[in-house]
Amino acid sequence: MLLAGVEHNLISFVGDLTVSNIIEAHQALGAALRQDGAVVVDIDGVDEVDLTFVQMLEAARRKAAETGRDLALRNAAGGSVLEVLRRGGFLDNETSERAQFWLQGAAQ
Repeated sequence: MLLAGVEHNLISFVGDLTVSNIIEAHQALGAALRQDGAVVVDIDGVDEVDLTFVQMLEAARRKAAETGRDLALRNAAGGSVLEVLRRGGFLDNETSERAQFWLQGAAQ
């Protein structure tokens, strides 16, 4: 299962999120971002990801920042998401806005 649900601008992703199903994830995230209010993304139930999922969330984070929207992770990235972030160089500067989004200030 890709999406556990969207409730009050909380979008919960579960299972595998890879290039094979990123369109569904993108549509769900886009729908949440079109609603009023802050959007919180729960990735705790994610098992396997690839770079496409990280890039999708990173693009959404940047777009939200540009348009004054609040987009946050429910909890700091861990597991396979954290591994992809490290391998992709997304956390090279732990003081950047990007690292703060993904790590929520936690040292990794």
